[in-house]
Amino acid sequence: MNFINVVLGRRSIRKFKPDKVPRELIEKVLNLALWAPSAMNSQNWKFIILKGHKVEELRAISGVAFKEHVEPALNKVFAKYPDVIGATGKYFETLGGSPVAIAVYRGSTVEGLIPDVESVAAATQNLVLAAHFYGLGSCWMTGILPLADKINKITGENELELQAIVTLGYPDIEARAPRRKEGRVKWIGWD
Repeated sequence: MNFINVVLGRRSIRKFKPDKVPRELIEKVLNLALWAPSAMNSQNWKFIILKGHKVEELRAISGVAFKEHVEPALNKVFAKYPDVIGATGKYFETLGGSPVAIAVYRGSTVEGLIPDVESVAAATQNLVLAAHFYGLGSCWMTGILPLADKINKITGENELELQAIVTLGYPDIEARAPRRKEGRVKWIGWD
């Protein structure tokens, strides 16, 4: 698979097969995540990989996050699309059956919040692209972040900030490509 196919083919996968993902494969994905650019080469990220009962604990927290934080927002944005709200709720309650979840943490650097967040986002982007390259599906989640303190109890991380959860596994669905929005590129000084 070439780079263009990786970028154009990656989707947020919200339904996974129950098959175990070999640790060696996850290590390959993470190795590519670690090669992301970062502000002042800070590499201010940390990935904590969960499986088994730890993913089950995360599912329970995710379901609460949906009810308390995500569903009210979806009701505003997708009021005319109750199927979207229902499908999102099901995903949050089950994490799509993913056998693996990765907690993505962010450290603080001298550059400040925006470069810190951008650096970890670049590593997370590498992670989800690498997952697709290796035949895995993933979903980058942020709606669960209001309950970071509960997630930190699962991961044992108390010094860094939780920036995302990425579910990971073999896809059990073929997600369709959402349309690209227009007006997202502006050219200046080009004749």
